[in-house]
Amino acid sequence: MWQDSSAPDGQIWHCSNRRCRYKLTVRKHSFFAGSHLSFSNIVKLIYFWANRYPQHIVVHELGISHTTVVDFYNFCREVCSVVLQEQSEQIGGPGKIVKIDESKFGKRKYNRRKRVDGCWVFGSIERDSNPPKCFFVTVSDRSAQTLIPLIKRWILPGTTIVSDCWKSYSSLASEGYIHDTVNHSIQFVSDSGAHTNHIESCWNALKRSLPRFGTSKDLYNSYFAEYCIRRKFIDTAAGNFLETLRLIGSVYKPPDELLSQPAAAVAQPQAVADDSPGTTSVASPSTTFRAADKANFDLGFRIDDDYDLDASADLFD
Repeated sequence: MWQDSSAPDGQIWHCSNRRCRYKLTVRKHSFFAGSHLSFSNIVKLIYFWANRYPQHIVVHELGISHTTVVDFYNFCREVCSVVLQEQSEQIGGPGKIVKIDESKFGKRKYNRRKRVDGCWVFGSIERDSNPPKCFFVTVSDRSAQTLIPLIKRWILPGTTIVSDCWKSYSSLASEGYIHDTVNHSIQFVSDSGAHTNHIESCWNALKRSLPRFGTSKDLYNSYFAEYCIRRKFIDTAAGNFLETLRLIGSVYKPPDELLSQPAAAVAQPQAVADDSPGTTSVASPSTTFRAADKANFDLGFRIDDDYDLDASADLFD
């Protein structure tokens, strides 16, 4: 890393060979790339998002526009979407109980009567799983042609599925599942003890987590991803801010081809003085980056196990 007054951050990555002019901004391939905000403000934005600060408070504290805060909150939810996609796994299995349900997300016309604008969301949660195993996905309708493929995609065969009496679920027994139903028009708990209270409470918590205003249908999946990632990783971690940095680092890191690129591709042979007077030899470039180069180049926010929590306050000086 070199000091460079012409760079926005005052530093750049520069090839260790002084004859090579290859340079790289320190923000390349990181969460900071593409933004003109200072490092400290971006780190504070991450901290505020991790701790669920309302956006209007962040605008006041940092003195930046509301649009910028919205953008970075969306960036954090994009990280949740990527992590959820990479770590998604099928739930249930023989001996496991999974509860499924669908719910309408949207707005009431003039805040009255039934919901008339929004989209349907299908979700499932595995009972007694810790951290909770669940998934939520927007669907165009509640037909069997839409819901059954999702169930087969995310729920393992042999699972005991508990649902209401919606007709789209009538074929679950023939699909390799044990199907138990609850008729909500008569009772909330079936004679066998089956109920959907758990997923119903998840719907309530999920809807309360959504912003009251300005929520777009296109962003629903990212909000659901945030809900799942917070429950599975952030809320259960010892430090939600450090856990958020770890998740960001798992998504934003240099491409593998940059770390394994031969040094000869970016550097020229360097003349090195020989012990014999009046002679020089040419040093052969290494075929790969050194381990130290990889560690310095990786902007993955690696956090050591012995990280000093008190020292994290220095990030906000």
